[in-house]
Amino acid sequence: MALAREIPDSFVDAVAAHSADRASAVSLALAREQHAEYLSQLRKHVPTLCLPAIEAHPDCVFVEDTVVGVGDTAVITQPGHASRRGEVESIKTALQQLGMANIYDMRDEERATCDGGDVMFTGRHLFVGLSDRTNSEGFRFLRDAFMNHGLAEEDIVVVPPVVAGKSVLHLKSAVTHLDEQTLLVPEGNVGDSVLEAMKASERKYDAIRLPDVLSCNVVVVNGHVLAQDAPCEVSKRWIEDACNERDFGLTFVDTSELAKKDGALTCCSVLLSV
Repeated sequence: MALAREIPDSFVDAVAAHSADRASAVSLALAREQHAEYLSQLRKHVPTLCLPAIEAHPDCVFVEDTVVGVGDTAVITQPGHASRRGEVESIKTALQQLGMANIYDMRDEERATCDGGDVMFTGRHLFVGLSDRTNSEGFRFLRDAFMNHGLAEEDIVVVPPVVAGKSVLHLKSAVTHLDEQTLLVPEGNVGDSVLEAMKASERKYDAIRLPDVLSCNVVVVNGHVLAQDAPCEVSKRWIEDACNERDFGLTFVDTSELAKKDGALTCCSVLLSV
């Protein structure tokens, strides 16, 4: 299933540091319209629970940052930006009510921080990107939790902060995966740095290099891909070609208004095995 959250009225005050369009005023109505369409498309492929907005937390729609799930195990994170830490308790409650088998709470380790946007599970490796939001203590907490439930230590990989917190906000702002072998990564120095830091070639990953960074963030669920309806037609065509080669379905979704607050497609939901 997928977990999401509604957009609060306070979303206009959400944190933004990396969006190229962050100086533009956010239309709350348009953001909600785009988010509703995103949820509508997501629900065609996976049951989706959308939690109420929390007005005291403008960024709460970006639910991905509050929990990391692999199989029957979830880690409630301690988000790196202090203003977001009040979002996680209701996520923990929801997971308990949904019957998640194993729940770890990173708040038990005071020094650990992690945004779920820095964490990518490809099916073979759990990559954890260090950034302004995710620190080494957060990585170790994730490693220890998931090693208790089937992941091997060598398959839990820390990624140095070569772009996350610099060129982009999170690891998954620059890379996501189409399948267990294929990564979507931007062209140029950002993509080169990410692939090198992940040791992607050594770990037998292929990379599809896209001209548009935002287009590299996709949601893959049950053989269907939700991709950003970005202005870059080349990126969209190459994603379409890759999906056709893999017999994946594909839907382009416009979340450009959410992107003004550093949001990408994966930010707005968490895929969980419950």
